[in-house]
Amino acid sequence: MFRNICLIGLPTSGKTRVGKLLFHHLNMGFIDTDDLMRQKYNREIPEMITQFGNKGFLDMETEIIQSLNHQNVVLATGGSVIHREESMNHIKNVLKSDVYHLFLSKKEFLERMNNSKGQEKANEIIMEKGQTFTDLYNERMKLYDDHSDFIIKACDKINLDSFKSYDYWSGPTGTKEPMIMYTNKDRYTNVGSGRCPPI
Repeated sequence: MFRNICLIGLPTSGKTRVGKLLFHHLNMGFIDTDDLMRQKYNREIPEMITQFGNKGFLDMETEIIQSLNHQNVVLATGGSVIHREESMNHIKNVLKSDVYHLFLSKKEFLERMNNSKGQEKANEIIMEKGQTFTDLYNERMKLYDDHSDFIIKACDKINLDSFKSYDYWSGPTGTKEPMIMYTNKDRYTNVGSGRCPPI
């Protein structure tokens, strides 16, 4: 049985873009939780954060995620999904998803947030008062690592075959290596779980 794929990561890491590419490449369904929130509440993300506050927004996001029960889908989540254990538990244990962190270096993240697209994204980010983008990066990196099964470098072009099931890489004719920086999946390594390297 193929597992669902869940994409997590910082704003501008490309979760929606990669999810749509995987929709075609792997012939899977595609769900974007931010789109579901816009449809249900008929508001844009910045408006929801302003009106309901950080906690209220996270409550709404959790409700959306816990309403999902799908198979053979790619799930693109909001960057804040890792702030709620119940959301991640549902993704892993109910949706049976392998969780991929689309990793950005701190330098790449700050550069992306300072360009025009990043500035547009800034209002869609759950941040505490006075928190900087560097603070946000440092806070979220450990959470993404704790919740991810695989980490894929998203600073450059991503090899979509990296998201194929493990059988693709371990079969008798498989000679390619997935472009995965490291894994927290015990069953995919001979030496146990690999932790996040120093950032």
